[in-house]
Amino acid sequence: MSDKKRFRVYEGVGLHVPKPGRKRRWDDLPLETIDVGDMIEIPLEEEETARLMRAVRSYAYRTGKEQEKKYSVGKSDYGIGIWRRE
Repeated sequence: MSDKKRFRVYEGVGLHVPKPGRKRRWDDLPLETIDVGDMIEIPLEEEETARLMRAVRSYAYRTGKEQEKKYSVGKSDYGIGIWRRE
């Protein structure tokens, strides 16, 4: 093996400042404002509903874990519905 260094050490540079991640696509949904038994409906065409259902479900699950609430996501008459369960 060669004695060539593969890294550098810098002293006194301070802490790493994390950059904010990208904005979530569904962040504008007011999930935190709905009460148990309420529903949010996202009006979509049939093809879009099938394509986006998994993404909305994942978002509602993650948001529910952060807020300690439970949501159900399913197909509604006009697109995707998100119901607050607990």
